Amino acid sequence: MNRFGWLMVLGGAVALAGCGKSPEEAQQDVAKAQDKAAQDVAKAQQKAAEVSAEARQKVDAARAQANAEVEKANADAGAKINDASAAAEKVERKTGQDVAEEQSDAMIKDAKARYDVALTQADADYNVAVQKCGTLPDAQQGACKDMAKANADAQRQHAKSELDNTETAASKLKQ
Repeated sequence: MNRFGWLMVLGGAVALAGCGKSPEEAQQDVAKAQDKAAQDVAKAQQKAAEVSAEARQKVDAARAQANAEVEKANADAGAKINDASAAAEKVERKTGQDVAEEQSDAMIKDAKARYDVALTQADADYNVAVQKCGTLPDAQQGACKDMAKANADAQRQHAKSELDNTETAASKLKQ
């Protein structure tokens, strides 16, 4: 390591020593916070994947059921072409509405799952940032924590906006 690098390490150690924690303790706290954050995010992502998969299965099932109903309606139409065609169109409209509702519900569930992941990520990022702030001199910790909170609040607001936009789009599918 060059002379400048050693000076940076020494300066960081001196700065951390003023915080009441040794550099090793501070690094351990940061590492613990990062590990917990990674675990929380992984759990939230797993849950989101499960919710998304379940929602996709429901959409596929609705499509399969809709296709089966349309095929049945078309087979019945053989005897009375005009009357059966009208009935088939009615069934297609109804099943199309059913599929649209399932798609809408799937979109909302997926958006909520992504929202949960985003909130978990914001909380995890905040916790890690607060731990890092703890390594700064006391005079800088307040501003650092305020910045961490502002960043987390911005992440939460963005996630809420994405959820609201998806819910609006999903409601239009049902119309």
